[in-house]
Amino acid sequence: MGMPRIPGVLARAAVALLAGVTLVLAGPGPAHATATLNIPAPQPGGISATVKLFGAKVPQPYNPDPTAYTGDRKCRLLYHDYEPTAGCGGFKVEVTFHNVRNQLGYQPSGPVSPELPITDGQYKFSASADTARTFRCLRPGGGFDPRHNLVVRTTQQPLSNNYYFADVDWTISELQTYPDRDAGPPFYVNFAPVEVNCPQGTTAHQYGLKVSNIKITAHTPYVFGSTVWAHPGPYYA
Repeated sequence: MGMPRIPGVLARAAVALLAGVTLVLAGPGPAHATATLNIPAPQPGGISATVKLFGAKVPQPYNPDPTAYTGDRKCRLLYHDYEPTAGCGGFKVEVTFHNVRNQLGYQPSGPVSPELPITDGQYKFSASADTARTFRCLRPGGGFDPRHNLVVRTTQQPLSNNYYFADVDWTISELQTYPDRDAGPPFYVNFAPVEVNCPQGTTAHQYGLKVSNIKITAHTPYVFGSTVWAHPGPYYA
């Protein structure tokens, strides 16, 4: 698999939100290497969410190997590997839902629901975000020419699931098993490699990462209903 050539013109990907969902918006928050974003419930007594963004990898220098499963240039994921890689970079997200136990239909024990399929996509949480990666071509002394900067953006890039932890029934099971704490799904992004064409004598570095407009979506008839928890961010790394 080769690396796609992405020009200075922005590369964009779009994900459509499900129709008829409740959209919950939160105000802007501070940007840190680890960011914790609080999103209120859509209505009094509803489900609120805390979204933690962390674990970012910003490759410096940037020299990804699209075929590597190990090492500093790693971009490929092994089986049960749910992490951003050293070569391509990315970030992780943990979602925690609050006040789920007080919702209609929640049962503190027993089967999550006899009608809840484990593999049906409608019974999974999903997540997406806007991303921007900035690349620079560094001289040996550390300087750079901004004319050679490259910014690669995505719009509402889907976040990848961690194993089966995005299933609604997994979150419900965690709430039943550990009644003294809240729960929610983890996600991650391992970016696709891009080609940064630097002038001779300079080396590509990823200068930074920005994540914004984070959305967590549920579309299920069980407990969570059809809801989008959204926060503008941003998160910088």
